[in-house]
Amino acid sequence: MLDFLIKKISIIDGSGKKAFIGDIGIKDNKIIIKNLSDYEFKEIINGENKIICPGFIDVHSHDDLSVINDKKVSHNIKQGITTMIVGNCGFGVSPHKSAKIQMSSLYNVDGIQKSWNNFSEYFDLLDNEPPSINIGVLIGHHTIRRHSLDLANKTSPTKEELSTMISIVEEGMEAGCLGLSTGLVYEPGRNAKTEEIISLAKNIKKYNGVYVSHMRNEADRLFDSINETANIGIESEVKVEISHLKTVGKDFWGNSIKALEMIENYSDQGLNINADQYPYTARSTMLKALLINGTFDQNNSSSPMGKSDSSEVLLCSVPGDKELEGKTLEDIQYLYDLPTEETVKKLLSEVSDKILVAAFSMNEKDVQIIMKHPLVMIGTDGIDCGSKPHPRAWGTYPRILEHYVKNNNVITLEQAINKMTLMPAEKFNIKNRGLIKENYFADLVIIDLSNLKDNSTFTNPKNPPDGIDYIFVNGKKSIEKGKELNVFSGMTVKNNV
Repeated sequence: MLDFLIKKISIIDGSGKKAFIGDIGIKDNKIIIKNLSDYEFKEIINGENKIICPGFIDVHSHDDLSVINDKKVSHNIKQGITTMIVGNCGFGVSPHKSAKIQMSSLYNVDGIQKSWNNFSEYFDLLDNEPPSINIGVLIGHHTIRRHSLDLANKTSPTKEELSTMISIVEEGMEAGCLGLSTGLVYEPGRNAKTEEIISLAKNIKKYNGVYVSHMRNEADRLFDSINETANIGIESEVKVEISHLKTVGKDFWGNSIKALEMIENYSDQGLNINADQYPYTARSTMLKALLINGTFDQNNSSSPMGKSDSSEVLLCSVPGDKELEGKTLEDIQYLYDLPTEETVKKLLSEVSDKILVAAFSMNEKDVQIIMKHPLVMIGTDGIDCGSKPHPRAWGTYPRILEHYVKNNNVITLEQAINKMTLMPAEKFNIKNRGLIKENYFADLVIIDLSNLKDNSTFTNPKNPPDGIDYIFVNGKKSIEKGKELNVFSGMTVKNNV
């Protein structure tokens, strides 16, 4: 007996192959394709004029701690995400005390009552109280550094401190983590030397783990940062993922071509290296990080995070003053009657040092060039905080499908789905997901492409898309005709050597 039979639907299986019309069954938590006529079924879904594809795998999520209190993860599941990988940019879930300190710069963690002693207990917590979608975990470098060093911001750990960090990495990988992440523009990881990262990354090799990095510089030293990231992979003999590949700052627009050539050359030389991307010309980050990295410093022409004018910086989340959310830094500058950098310092000292912003600093042509490259996959980098979060938290995947596939033909539908499903599954060693195949987990999305619309904007970001009709997570119907069913069928996704 099938739980569901989906009839006469256009199947895009995730492999990159052309779509074809067929039927798909779901039994328990698995996909059934063979001998469907032998089965009876509980429910039939008419798939005519719609497409079905594997559920999207978000390789770059920051919902590590928020998922503890918000099992629905509405901003993710409503856009078709059935698996998310947390622990990115060096922000990670364990050790718990340091995780809460580190994560507090992204969102409010005060309401998180549950605790855990290590990665194994975090996995147990999610397994016992599953969210709506599957979760894979990376070990965050910031968090383990904050826990292990007597001064988290010093440049070199002692042998004992390095040993403590390594033991946490080993525990995390043994528990099932998918790899190690760094955020080398943020505190405290920005102070680490390359050798420290190599020493840690060597300990994920035997687990087939991935080294994932928000690189040290995405502007004037982008190419140096790619070399550093690749060399960490080479020296530690592990796979490499470059987070949210971009080139920021007008002076460096066009550098995407050489950046991709470098990545391709490393790949040709045998390094397993990829990048991911979100489909916007604005990034989202901490205002404090922009200040620390010299974005507003008029006396210095360079910045690891690029330069942004005050009119190009939008306040997304302002703890303590919601009225400022949705305003530009230029608006605040006029209010304070101060130069840009002094305005930023006043905001951070008198309002909150945990302000999140969206900064418009990329070029659309670069976005498209990166998106087209066969080594690049998709991730949201979403942070659903404040009243005006960056729309990527709600709209990344529908934007790709509507704007870049349907309306502008930047990539094909099959290419887009591959970048969202099988590519990340293979990269992160996620077994039996990311592909519509017999006996694979039934993580599936049914889309009415003719009515697909990305509704998440910078002025009204918290709007789910139209046209994503059904979502199944491990065989359970989680979205029906666009409506959440509050079904919590997610699983933890662990490494498989």
